[in-house]
Amino acid sequence: MATKVVRISEDAIEITSRYAKDISEGIRMMQKLIDEKNTPPIDLKALEKMMRNCISEELENLQRGY
Repeated sequence: MATKVVRISEDAIEITSRYAKDISEGIRMMQKLIDEKNTPPIDLKALEKMMRNCISEELENLQRGY
């Protein structure tokens, strides 16, 4: 893996050390957390519709004797 020498302020080093043992892993962990936060919100209307359809289908199957 290629490496580079860069200047990082002391407070940034302290911040990354909260996330991992070294700076590179800390940055990767921060990116992972940011990506997880940026997931699209759940469409509650679509979820409700899907659940209603599923329940309706199961009730119909029960009435048919399956």
